[in-house]
Amino acid sequence: MKTLIKNEIQKLRSFVFFLIVTSSQFIAISSSESSEKATDLWSLKRISDHVVPSVEDDSWARNPIDLFILDKMNGKELHPNKLADKSKLIRRVSFDLVGLAPSRDEVNDFVSDDSPDSYDKLLSRLLSSPHYGERWGRHWLDVARFGESHGYESDNERPHAWTYRDAVIRALNMDLPFDQFVKLQVAGDIISPKDSLAVSLTGFLSAGSTVTNVDGVDREKANYDKMDDIVSATGSAFLGLTVGCARCHNHKYDPISQEDYYKMVGFFLPGREGDRELEIGEPGSKVKAMVWNGGKKKKNPLLQRGDVEQKGDDVGIGVLTALSADNGDVKSWLSESDQNNGDGRQALAHWLTDTEKGSGELLARVIVNRLWQHHFGEGLVKTSNNFGQVGDRPTHPELLDWLSKELIKSQWKIKTIHKLIMNSSTYMQSVAWDKKRHNIDPENKLYWRREARRLEGEIIRDSIMNTAGTLNKKLYGPSVKPWVSKDAINTGSTNKWPVNVKDGPNTWRRSIYVFMRRSMRVPFFEVFDVPDAMQSRGVRELTTVPTQALMLLNNEFVRSQASHFASSIKNKLGDQDISKLINEAYWRALSRAPTELEITASIELLAKDGQTLDNLCHVLFTLNEFCYVD
Repeated sequence: MKTLIKNEIQKLRSFVFFLIVTSSQFIAISSSESSEKATDLWSLKRISDHVVPSVEDDSWARNPIDLFILDKMNGKELHPNKLADKSKLIRRVSFDLVGLAPSRDEVNDFVSDDSPDSYDKLLSRLLSSPHYGERWGRHWLDVARFGESHGYESDNERPHAWTYRDAVIRALNMDLPFDQFVKLQVAGDIISPKDSLAVSLTGFLSAGSTVTNVDGVDREKANYDKMDDIVSATGSAFLGLTVGCARCHNHKYDPISQEDYYKMVGFFLPGREGDRELEIGEPGSKVKAMVWNGGKKKKNPLLQRGDVEQKGDDVGIGVLTALSADNGDVKSWLSESDQNNGDGRQALAHWLTDTEKGSGELLARVIVNRLWQHHFGEGLVKTSNNFGQVGDRPTHPELLDWLSKELIKSQWKIKTIHKLIMNSSTYMQSVAWDKKRHNIDPENKLYWRREARRLEGEIIRDSIMNTAGTLNKKLYGPSVKPWVSKDAINTGSTNKWPVNVKDGPNTWRRSIYVFMRRSMRVPFFEVFDVPDAMQSRGVRELTTVPTQALMLLNNEFVRSQASHFASSIKNKLGDQDISKLINEAYWRALSRAPTELEITASIELLAKDGQTLDNLCHVLFTLNEFCYVD
């Protein structure tokens, strides 16, 4: 019996040894194959100087972007659409740049302006609007995984997190060069310690989720979870790379080693999130701001399998080897004082933006792709947070490189690229659908038409209030908590939302100023696919579900705003002919006059028992045209 057991144990040991050997061989082979693939990764190569293509018939083209687009269409039996009507174009541009519909006067002025620079003047006016920063700040906050609570079980609030949001809006409005925008988010407190904007932008490092109320080993684990949040967000937001995948082992697909990952951790390990009094807003007015408090270098061990109880050798600080001319060494970017006293984040900031020896060219590709995505609904690289091996390749790599070069040549001015993209016929064309061309390119990868796009939940809410005349356009300041039903509060993971809120001017602010709690998103936003802010989001999910229509039909906020909408029309026009009231309603809601058929249908609706102008206004809020832009 003993001999039998001994034999069985020996067999088991042999089997386990076989598994260990074969699995390690498999891992080694896989890693080798991945490395070979990664060496040819398109996103890590230098940006090429692509010559703008020439095409046989370039009459449609308004700028070089169109020539790149037309060149791809050649030989595909494809041709692009004509330009959209000016009345549709101004609505498209207005929602894209400021997130609000144009007024009747703005539409009429633009349509009647026959000067050759009328469109360029429109773009310049909207780009100079303070609401531009609010619109584009919303996009960046998704990428920055911005939230105003810690997340997880306790989900405690961060009462000063709004200062980072405001800093983003201010930076975008002043057209802060994007390379500077990036540097300040990583090391603003070091680069410009007396500049309130610079210091408050370091809130990027604190903006993610954080485990609280833990001690001992759990506290250390929670701290490394925080480091992972920062490193992952830094990789996704600025480089479009899934750096966090290397926390426990070498990245399986991209040239990012576990040692690279922990060298990145080394920049943040000495620091901690915190608050600081800064002069923000009016001169002399100080508020507490969410910032990052750096520290002196400390030992930075590589954790075997990501386990805090299996510490390896100290790896120091460094950047991604595949994106560094010095094998990840950052000494060339470190000042003498930083070498002796600091945590090295200034070096990281310079590496991120260095187009010669660092990752600056990849940074340019990533942000240009994000701009394209938000103008067209999908980036030239569909996976905007993943430019790695398993991400999508660009549909127009030459155009992506050309635009990236243009960004760098323009001193990283984002508004310049907006104008470049929006001045193209590619952007300005109509949404007209054609069966033959659809069969050739059903996903419209070659941009032969403009795709109609649904507005985000925040912009739909803003549009409802703007149409009703109730929108409070105050800029900046602490977040607000609008009315939310008790049922929604009680079914959330925490009950941390006021139950006795009365909506009014104080809460009817733009949605970017609505408090972002991770454990309980405002139901109106949640049903329209607002993310949970637990990680960097380059692309939002886009769903079409019955609950969206039901929200617009039954939500108390929507119904109340419909009543305000009707009252504002009555207050303006009084007892004028019903058709004039209908005309005013359509102009406010859809930025156009109603058709004869719509006037007739509206009159018939209002003639029915129990139907009022409130009901008609509510109907307009539920139309596809109200929620979509073509």
